[in-house]
Amino acid sequence: MAKCHSCDSRKGKRNCPALGGLVCSQCCGTKREKEIACPDDCFYLGTSKKYFAERQESEKISNFERELKSVQGDEDSYLDILQNIESGIHTLYKEKGDITDRDVETALEYFIEMGKARFDLPSKFLTELPQNVQAIADSVESILSLRESLSGKQEDVMTKLKCIWRILDSVKTHFDPKDPCSYLEFAGQFLK
Repeated sequence: MAKCHSCDSRKGKRNCPALGGLVCSQCCGTKREKEIACPDDCFYLGTSKKYFAERQESEKISNFERELKSVQGDEDSYLDILQNIESGIHTLYKEKGDITDRDVETALEYFIEMGKARFDLPSKFLTELPQNVQAIADSVESILSLRESLSGKQEDVMTKLKCIWRILDSVKTHFDPKDPCSYLEFAGQFLK
């Protein structure tokens, strides 16, 4: 049995290029880049860095999603912006007549993905939006810009994203596969 070149007590199972022999997993994990000068091309060092980077990224995504969902149950604090966005979407729906819940969902998901990018999180980029989706995205953007110009203050990105997420959640909740405009009709009841 080949003993660990670092602790000389446990069985060495990993080839350590820095020590020129086998090292146990415990010494590799606890002494890596601290007591053992690992070369950059070490397999275990690369695997460890990748694991911790993915874990940190996963935690950032979880925190982002938790923050978005914090609007749920606290809608009264955001009522004005929620109503403005929904009203703009519904007005566009009435004017165009061919907008569906799926168009609204895609437009709102686009904003969430762009928000992720603003927070340096992995996001899916849509390079070209379909015409109806682009019209909804433009409408929401115009509403948010108008709100800021009228109030004279800029709302933070997370506040906007929370509201967009809340409306997106409503779209998904009220979606009916038999009625492509079930959410839009539902929201219209409260916007008259």
